[in-house]
Amino acid sequence: MKSRFQLLEAGLFPETLPPCFTSTSVKRSFAGIVRQLDTSSHRERRTEFSRYNGTKHDGSRRFFATPNIITYFHISTFIWRHWSDFETTYSLSKFSIGAPNVMAEGSERAVKVPSLSELSKYTSEKIRYAPFILKADIAQCFPSLYTHSIAWAAHGIEISKRDTDRRSTTNYFNALDFFVQSGQRGNTRGVLIGPDGYRLIAELVLSKIDQLLEAEVGNIIVGAVRHVDDYYIGLHSEHDAQAVLSKLRDVLATYELYLNDAKTRIYSSLEPINDLWAQRLRDHTVYYGSVEKIERAISEAVATSQAVRSDSPIKILIRSFDEWRLYSSHLWGYAEQNLQRIVQKHPHALDYACLLVSKRHALGLAIDREGWLSVAKIIIKRSLALAHDHEAIWMVWLLLVCKIELSTEIVDDLSKSRDPHMRALLIEAYIKGYVKSRPKLNLGNSLPTMDGNWLVNMTARSRGYSKATFSGDYATEFKHLADRNVRLINLEAHTKLLKKVNKRAISRTRYGYDDPEIEDQFHDGANDYDPWAD
Repeated sequence: MKSRFQLLEAGLFPETLPPCFTSTSVKRSFAGIVRQLDTSSHRERRTEFSRYNGTKHDGSRRFFATPNIITYFHISTFIWRHWSDFETTYSLSKFSIGAPNVMAEGSERAVKVPSLSELSKYTSEKIRYAPFILKADIAQCFPSLYTHSIAWAAHGIEISKRDTDRRSTTNYFNALDFFVQSGQRGNTRGVLIGPDGYRLIAELVLSKIDQLLEAEVGNIIVGAVRHVDDYYIGLHSEHDAQAVLSKLRDVLATYELYLNDAKTRIYSSLEPINDLWAQRLRDHTVYYGSVEKIERAISEAVATSQAVRSDSPIKILIRSFDEWRLYSSHLWGYAEQNLQRIVQKHPHALDYACLLVSKRHALGLAIDREGWLSVAKIIIKRSLALAHDHEAIWMVWLLLVCKIELSTEIVDDLSKSRDPHMRALLIEAYIKGYVKSRPKLNLGNSLPTMDGNWLVNMTARSRGYSKATFSGDYATEFKHLADRNVRLINLEAHTKLLKKVNKRAISRTRYGYDDPEIEDQFHDGANDYDPWAD
């Protein structure tokens, strides 16, 4: 970790948000108050986070979060200062393939976690000849992770319980426990989902658990893999698998974590680790040379999605559209019509579809503007009624970057959203002239700095939408950042990036399912390969 600002500049926002949410300028804005923040870091100042209701592949929902920028500064600073401790603890695990890799400065994300696409390869190598596999899943890992267990993992449980002083020079990870609690209203149960810093924290605890498990039953484990909160453990017999399962439950319980029984089972190692449907579906997405090929791939993806009750097949389909650059193909019209229908039925894949359309627009090619506006109206209306933030904000982002006008009626409806990210986006869109009507946000004469609307209030003041004064414990710090024009939303940067012909629509480093070394390569590793060339 080269800088205390690395996590702030490329790991503040959940990656599931549209790419316009960016904090690449914050280092400049913090200049002049860093020493003051360091001096006052242990003061009791509890903040709320900006909540974001997102999708899951199976149709359920998940809450993501953007932490208060000052609280996250303290978390980022601690991780930077004690990065060697993190690396040492990560090295204790013989099982993890999910240890986060810190990306180079200037990357789209601060941290890359190995993708699920790598799981099959690693598991096959690790379990070797084992005839049985124990698959175990930690239930609600991030929402259940006890903040005190951060210090337990670093210093030991008994030692940590004897010294809980957040200013302790011996049990110094108590400070990180304090900072994490401060960013979630003092709650000790759970850590936020989304920001990269919390991934690093969760992996710290899980790596320590791996070490404890290995110490207890490592002698009967043939080989094991853990990817974030999923275990695949190779064993000699079902009896050994039951013994390891029992011990895993015990170790997790000491850290107040528990297994998801519905996703935990013992099975033959001959069963495929990867879902067979994914392998079959990829056979239909290897080349798109005709409408018939696209139609078959779509039919297979939709049928598979219905059969497995997941939007994952649809995401595979849309990624294949990106790989074959359908956005620049003469077949785009047929694909686009289907995308417009798909996004209304498969919300977890909506972001990928929006990225594909925005790529075509960035290249200066025609899109069905009327059709996308109609689709957006349907999705936005439904999403606002259900508080489904993910669907609403991605459709608004698509309309904005494709310069499709939002009517005053739509802006008024969006202004009533409780999602701080949506409200902040409307402010930026209005200031930059993307929308003509001023959003009716009713911010008042005082802009709180400690509640979940901190992002809205910071954007409003720093972008000149409001002249109201900040209030709350971070009023001075927020005024400093706003006066230095901190910018947390940029609608132009991503479009400029997509204008590069060989830049994929769906980033492999941001969404983390492919090797970043092949970010700008297409099939056969040929940068200049164009399947649509005459």
